[in-house]
Amino acid sequence: AAAAEAAAAEAASPAATANALPLDSSFRWTASMLSGEANCAWSPPLSSSVGVVLTEFVQSDYARAVFNTRRVGGSDYGQIHGMFDSVRLVGTRLELKPRQACENVEGLFDRLAKYLRARIPQIKDVVEIIRDGENHH
Repeated sequence: AAAAEAAAAEAASPAATANALPLDSSFRWTASMLSGEANCAWSPPLSSSVGVVLTEFVQSDYARAVFNTRRVGGSDYGQIHGMFDSVRLVGTRLELKPRQACENVEGLFDRLAKYLRARIPQIKDVVEIIRDGENHH
């Protein structure tokens, strides 16, 4: 009941825009799922708002520039697995582990966090999982 009230309050807030998407239920996409090793036909569900927004982001001109400068393979261009090893949503916290080629890209996670919050305002914490812990954006 509290979750429904929170969702209703969020929808009624001025921050809710016409292009805002609903927040998914908690999930975890592993590296083997994203790379296709777990199941060659697996991809984020079409109903997944996070999947839609991440796909938009990795297909952007900005992401293409990141892929080019980091020498990411051509078959990984425009793919979530081209930029991230794993994606996990826990409540309103989104955890992303970048692929090695996309680690330490200045401003990448700040830009991604801003884009995610614009499209899915319910996401409160975007976390970059790194070897030594995590960075909050």
